Amino acid sequence: MNDNHITAGRVFAACHPEDTARLRIVQYEPGDLRALVADAETGARRRLILASSLHASPLTIGGGQRRSGYAPEDAGPGDDGSVAELQQPAAGEVDWFEGLPGRRFRVALPPRLTLLNANERPHHYVRAEITRVLRRAAAVASRHVPHLERAHLVGVLHPPTRGRRDPANWYPSFKAAVDGLIDQGVLDDDDHTRVLGPDMRLGHVVAGARLVLHIRALDSLNPAEGQGN
Repeated sequence: MNDNHITAGRVFAACHPEDTARLRIVQYEPGDLRALVADAETGARRRLILASSLHASPLTIGGGQRRSGYAPEDAGPGDDGSVAELQQPAAGEVDWFEGLPGRRFRVALPPRLTLLNANERPHHYVRAEITRVLRRAAAVASRHVPHLERAHLVGVLHPPTRGRRDPANWYPSFKAAVDGLIDQGVLDDDDHTRVLGPDMRLGHVVAGARLVLHIRALDSLNPAEGQGN
């Protein structure tokens, strides 16, 4: 196992989008089966965990989101298992930026998350919890995306079944996901000077439903292209 990513002082976050645990490496020697860790914020609850659960990236080799273990909060494009840039759309997906210039990235939230629909009115505590989970999931899923000064966003709703839907009704979910990009440092803000969109579209059926953000970097393009959404 390549364990160069496990170093004292480094903070790891749970890969599962609904798990907010954060650990700090207290002690680890290369080749050890276990690492001594503690809670990242307080330094309390020192314990040993398997080094094999401390992944180099929250993404698998194929670019999928891990559902177990921990990954460095500062994992970036150069880390093992990350997919820094998507030059072509994933198999079976529409090329939402066909013919347009700019680097592309894909941020796929895990399926089966509870989504917010503008037509529904859940209790504000429930709404806040759903928003927190979506925001956290997007932050975790976007760790492979570098910081962008400006970006064009297409938010795709992959429904659980076929049928007519208005993807704009899921704007609260897309908004939470975009806020997750900001939490991760992909964007500094989502105002009109930095973000074009999100343009909301309907994608193919995915069991359990899923949100996917498609990102096109506008950093080096005509500044006028990002002045509205």
